[in-house]
Amino acid sequence: MDDIDILHQQLVERTEKIIESIAFHKGLGSALWRLPPEILSQIFRYCLPEDDFSPALNKAPLLLTRICQPWRDVAMNTPSLWCKLQVEINLEEEQAAFFHDSWLKRSQGYPLSLVLRCYPSTKLLRNLLQPYMHQISSFSIGFPRLANRARHLLEGLSTLRELVLPAVKYNILDLIRSISQLPSTMRVLDVMQIPLDIDDVSSLNPVLAHLTHVKITLRHTGALLQLLHLCPNLSSLTLYTEPYSYTKTLEPVTHANIQSFRMDYNGVSMGTQALADMFDALSLPNLRIFEAYCTRDGPWPHKQLKDLFARSKCPLESLIFSPWRTVEAVPQAEYLALIPSLNIVVSLYPPLYPLR
Repeated sequence: MDDIDILHQQLVERTEKIIESIAFHKGLGSALWRLPPEILSQIFRYCLPEDDFSPALNKAPLLLTRICQPWRDVAMNTPSLWCKLQVEINLEEEQAAFFHDSWLKRSQGYPLSLVLRCYPSTKLLRNLLQPYMHQISSFSIGFPRLANRARHLLEGLSTLRELVLPAVKYNILDLIRSISQLPSTMRVLDVMQIPLDIDDVSSLNPVLAHLTHVKITLRHTGALLQLLHLCPNLSSLTLYTEPYSYTKTLEPVTHANIQSFRMDYNGVSMGTQALADMFDALSLPNLRIFEAYCTRDGPWPHKQLKDLFARSKCPLESLIFSPWRTVEAVPQAEYLALIPSLNIVVSLYPPLYPLR
């Protein structure tokens, strides 16, 4: 009997603990339901995917509308949940247009970030976006066929801050002209997939004067110096070098605002001497990060790069080379002698997120 009594007592204690746990969790649930809509909407914002703009029923914000009616009401009336959208037609045209329009209406005038993947016609897409053109802050066109007609989509973007374009085969001059006419609110331009020469860079003005972040592919060494002349506010530059010619004598250029300079060096189309001459022409007194992504084997003008750092007297913090043939190929001691506090990273492998 004693064993039975002990077992009974243990079961009673376990039952009491389970009852306490249930009561505790019910209390948590009750507290959750009692949260004011303002607090709940702030919590909902942390549920949004960081970089994925594609709508899906199993992800916020759509997922939040399927939990219960109170959550649906809060989600539907929280404009910041509906400010990012990947526009891609995978339904019937009318159904897709209605879905996208309903989504964008919920943004209630908040700045929009849009990624365009695929749409049956530029006219239909333009009609969809027309009521929201003044809201679009970030615009990424991820479909080349759309990009070839992007000039029709760039009109009326009065508050645009960021533009990302894919490779374009046709109407490049028209596209450049459209980019040049973008508003003074522009800060970020990514045209890494569109090789540009000096004339193209010049034609991008006056929008260049407002930019702070640029990702670009240049086909002439002089085009970089032209870009720096026309972008006085630039703080971050990602450059892919694809020149077919270069100017041996480059005019010296000092850019006081660039803090981050990342370059993808193609050793085939751009010889070491062209790169060395480019470094010799530059002074970057505010540079903090320099990253070189080298896609080809070949010599690297370390002397000219060190001279650039010394001449600039810049507060350089990070120097990154990847992928490099060997760690020993980088004279780290010489760079450290120049800037003792410098953090040098030499990787034998490509970066997880290539510059281009």
